[in-house]
Amino acid sequence: MKKFLVVILTLFFVLSAQTVFAAQSKTTKTKKPYTEREFSVQTRDGHLIRSYLSYPKTKMKGYPTIVMLHALGYNSSYWISLQEKYNAKGYAVLRIDLRGHGKSVYDKSFHQRSWRNFKNKDFEQYPNDVIQTIQFVEKQTKKPSFVNYALVGSDIGANTAVIVARKMKIKPRALVLLAPSMEFKGLYIPVVLTEIGKTPILALASKTDKYYMDQQVRLARFAQGTFDVANADSGNSGMLILKQHPEFQNAIVTWTEQYFKNAKAKPSPKKN
Repeated sequence: MKKFLVVILTLFFVLSAQTVFAAQSKTTKTKKPYTEREFSVQTRDGHLIRSYLSYPKTKMKGYPTIVMLHALGYNSSYWISLQEKYNAKGYAVLRIDLRGHGKSVYDKSFHQRSWRNFKNKDFEQYPNDVIQTIQFVEKQTKKPSFVNYALVGSDIGANTAVIVARKMKIKPRALVLLAPSMEFKGLYIPVVLTEIGKTPILALASKTDKYYMDQQVRLARFAQGTFDVANADSGNSGMLILKQHPEFQNAIVTWTEQYFKNAKAKPSPKKN
């Protein structure tokens, strides 16, 4: 009888604790100030690319849009802090998990493939993956505008962004490149920079990183338009700049905003 009572009391306290925990979780959970949608697109060679679109919670369409391409070994979630700053300013943001990263690690047969086992020919598919993702999202929703858009990328994502800019019929309003290099995993961009017109570029690196500082100087020679720099006095280059120097996030948003002054979202048509 005593054992029975002990079991009953134990169950009572466990269930009570779960109820309290659930109640606390419900009260502490905050709603996101933006809407987010997830997309999956199958590329022409059968790889599945996952992306995430976020935009303000208003009845508008055609938001000026920022496409974010992460660094090698990272995934699109590392952009969330910068994404939220853009959302708060009235922008849509499309974050893409590059092939072999994040949730973009499967092919159509659900065989898993990681970037760690890629060859240059795999990385060279990145620009096409990004363009196909943009085209797919554009067909699914009118919320983002890929007429009024900019590209933000880090290391391999930066080189990918430059090549995407050349391939897109409508050029981006601006490019933000964290730790770009002359060549990254087969993505060679000096000549490409001469073919994207006067698209303004903001390049970021750490002054203590001699390699990327040198790459920055070399790439600037190929730019046909504005080539601004915002270099950190210390720390690492690439996406770690945003973590080590959070103020750079505001600097990036402010810099890109000047090229979106005439790119306002339009009200959605009223339904009868």
